[in-house]
Amino acid sequence: MHMHGAIKLMRAWTAALTLTVFLLSGTAFGLTANDEISSSLNGLPLLDPAGHLSVAYRILPDRFDSALNTSEPGRQEAPAAPGGDRTAVPSVGHYAKEFFPDLWGGTKRIFSPDIAPVALIGLGLTALAFTLDHAVEDYFQEQQPLSHVSHYGDSWGQVYVPFSLGIALFATGEIIDNKLLADTGAVSIEALAVTGIATETLKYITHRERPNHQDNMSFPSGHASMTSAFAASVSEMYDWNLFIAVPLFAAAAFVGASRFQDNMHFFSDVVAGVTLGTVVGISFARSFKEKSAGRSDSPDITLVPIVERGYRGIAFTWRF
Repeated sequence: MHMHGAIKLMRAWTAALTLTVFLLSGTAFGLTANDEISSSLNGLPLLDPAGHLSVAYRILPDRFDSALNTSEPGRQEAPAAPGGDRTAVPSVGHYAKEFFPDLWGGTKRIFSPDIAPVALIGLGLTALAFTLDHAVEDYFQEQQPLSHVSHYGDSWGQVYVPFSLGIALFATGEIIDNKLLADTGAVSIEALAVTGIATETLKYITHRERPNHQDNMSFPSGHASMTSAFAASVSEMYDWNLFIAVPLFAAAAFVGASRFQDNMHFFSDVVAGVTLGTVVGISFARSFKEKSAGRSDSPDITLVPIVERGYRGIAFTWRF
């Protein structure tokens, strides 16, 4: 009976972890960033075209955008190579120049409407995972299913591993003149930097004790958040190619499972880490792709005064 119960618990844990990973990645794959509501002057009803005078004034300017020169994405594109080839790989200096503007743009993108479903699913699964924390902990400590391989997961989840992979992608792209590969490496490094900061901040805020009582830095799992941020950013840059996304998220799931085996994290810590890393990774990749396409989905408010014969008004536009 004890073995039968252990098998049932293992199946429940596997199903929950698989659901976490594939709901997040599947939702991201199914959603698009094309939820922008926009309006232009040409779309306004013209009572009298001959006498219609209008001037658009942008209000609530983003001071950070102005300071970092991120408000006009078209100016940030890589310089065109001779002959107008915009697929050429930009220089390392170009990526360095755009690093901090991209950090700000990717961070803003986290709060975009199309990211909300991914975040909400992850938060819901994290809440559900809290109810399984002790059951998963007991199973791994009693059955030791990963006792011989958990050290690999611990090593793969160390912060320097995903950063090294991002640098390797970037360097390889520069060397072999592959812009997508170089862009992916740069985006993953940016996403990892923000994920690391967010993870450490949450650890200090929540102050949750680890299951092995080592310290109070349990929530969320840094191993899970960092590996998921790398997996999500790379997968999004390659439009969720299954040959890329599945192995990356499988590796992230294994890293998370190894943290149970080492008794370093609760189940909810890992699910929260996967959620955080996935949300940040997707956001940074989408922000970069939108910037490269010369558009931005960040919130923007516009007032358009309308002057007509016997008519005065203001058109209000909120682009988000």
